[in-house]
Order: sequence, then C-alpha cells, then structure tokens
Amino acid sequence: MINMQKLKKNRYIFIKGFFLLILLKYLYFNSLYAEEDTNYILNGPLAGSFYFTKTKPGNKESVVQSHSPLLEINENTLSVFTPHEMKGYDHYIIKHIVLDNRFNIISEKVFDPSKETPISKHNIMGYEDKLYVLSICNNHNTWVDIIKIKKP
Repeated sequence: MINMQKLKKNRYIFIKGFFLLILLKYLYFNSLYAEEDTNYILNGPLAGSFYFTKTKPGNKESVVQSHSPLLEINENTLSVFTPHEMKGYDHYIIKHIVLDNRFNIISEKVFDPSKETPISKHNIMGYEDKLYVLSICNNHNTWVDIIKIKKP
C-alpha cells in the first residue's frame, strides 16, 4: 500500500529541488552571458571601427590615453573624466553619455569647449550591473568603456 504522507513529502522535495535547479541555471547563465556581453562590446567586431575602446583603438592607437574615459563611482555618483585637451572648437570632447545595461540613456553632459573641461558627474542611484560610458570627440569619434556597479 502506498504511504500518502511519504508520497507528498517526496513530491514536495522533488518540486523544491526542480525549482532550485532552474534558479541556479538561470543565475549561472545570466552571469556567463553578462561577461560575454561586456567582452563583446569592448572587443567585438564594431570595436576599433565604429567606436573605439582601450583594447581596440583601431587606427587611433596614438590617442587612446587622451580619449578613453576615466570612471569612478562614489556612492550614487559616477564621475567621468576624459584627459583630453580642449582646443576650442578645433579639437574637443563634445559630450559624455552614460547608458544602463539595456542601453537606455541615464544622463549626458554636453561641453562648451571654450570654457569647460571634459568632466561630468552622473546620478546612478538605483542602477545595478554595469554602465556603458561614451566619450565623444569631434575628431576621433566615440570611445566606450564599461564600469560594473558593485552591489552593497
């Protein structure tokens, strides 16, 4: 004769284990694909041609240090600095753009090259995972970097 209590208990353990397995699989694959996504953006086929990164500067290797954005997070503020000389409207950083992990614009800062340096601060309260930061130069195009937000 089948013991109904034992059957219910085994069924509960099976269901609990099944959902735990699905959850672990979901978390593992999401972290795996998140890393692939970051590598793809920084080193993929468009990097070095359509936009530039520190690792894929294309034909602009001589300007990597002055065009790659430097990023720092302090609490809920992302500071972006591009160590680029502002030569009036001849050669300057046009703007910084910060995108969330789904490529939605969080904020942007347009610079006046006659009186500003390419430093911007962005409120990132409530954002998790990673942020994409663009620094756009009028002569050397768009430079991209990624910063991962560490959860408290």
